[in-house]
Amino acid sequence: MSRSLITIISAVLLIAVGSSAINAPERSAYTNGASVTGYSTGCGCHSAGGPTGSVILVGLPDTVVVNQKYAISLVISDPVAQRWGFDMAAGSGKITSTNTNVAITGTRNIHHGTSAPFGPAPSYTYDSIYWTAPATPPTGGGTVKFNYAANAANGDNAVGGDHTYKGSFTTHVIVVTPVKLQSFDAIVVGNNVKISWLTATELNTDHFEIERSSNGKDFATVGKVTASGNSTTAKSYSYTDDASKLNGTVYYRLKSVDKSGASNYSSVVSKEINLSAKLITKLYPNPLRVGQDIKLTYLSEKATNVTFIITNASGKKVSANNLSVTAGSNNLSLPANRLSAGVYHLSVSVDNAIVQSLPVIVE
Repeated sequence: MSRSLITIISAVLLIAVGSSAINAPERSAYTNGASVTGYSTGCGCHSAGGPTGSVILVGLPDTVVVNQKYAISLVISDPVAQRWGFDMAAGSGKITSTNTNVAITGTRNIHHGTSAPFGPAPSYTYDSIYWTAPATPPTGGGTVKFNYAANAANGDNAVGGDHTYKGSFTTHVIVVTPVKLQSFDAIVVGNNVKISWLTATELNTDHFEIERSSNGKDFATVGKVTASGNSTTAKSYSYTDDASKLNGTVYYRLKSVDKSGASNYSSVVSKEINLSAKLITKLYPNPLRVGQDIKLTYLSEKATNVTFIITNASGKKVSANNLSVTAGSNNLSLPANRLSAGVYHLSVSVDNAIVQSLPVIVE
């Protein structure tokens, strides 16, 4: 069974990927001496029977990534064959193999070796074959076509009873550029955890998924944010996770998903959730006399700006003071000399969200 009997002509087929018929196996048998049209120069020492078998390429997805290496196999099926041979070529990329029953011509053509192997019907698999996608998508649509043909012989050293099959497979080569993540952080704000991240660049990004874990190992998706898609400038995002039912150490990570379905993960950040902890730990004097300032001790997770809002009994805002705080304990003073006798509420606003509210009495 000479390799020259089924030499394959390789080509890149410029067609759109998506039709279910593109990668369907072809089942064809040929008469003694006939050529496998478009695939070989002739099958002179192999006669043909009915179209009862096939040759199929497996292990290669319809969409591949540039420079990615894929393990593939060629499966030949025939109900009576005992000896098997094949020839396959890729339109681009590089074929390698560790299979001792195959030989490689150049970088894109592989075929059975000098002696085709024996193996009982109904099928034989040529495995340990590898294909590396090209460094850039091919011109004219980014597709690569694999052409292959196979002989399924009965092993009796005669021309009768041997079958010849052909097939093809087309895959689409894409470039996947992960999101370049500049920062990812989470802060506890009252009963919520505010998660924020900044991307430096994006290419074909579809969305982000926020994942949470209680042990740092098992993560579940708690939120989803639509991505900008394509950007060469910094983009900021945020998501607020309800922490009202959480307690202890909570872990977060970010999953970025592109339009092809490929994904990447950020590093993991952890936060301590203790809803019994108070932001304002001390408020004095309370009650206070008319003309006195409000003194308070405020605990902050990090350096930021906090707005302290005073409202009267009817809910009308009386004053608002925006103060800078440092991480840890802060001793602050709020002017209250304009407050007349009555009952008020002092509210703490962080990132435009009210996280705490306490009553204040002026006598």
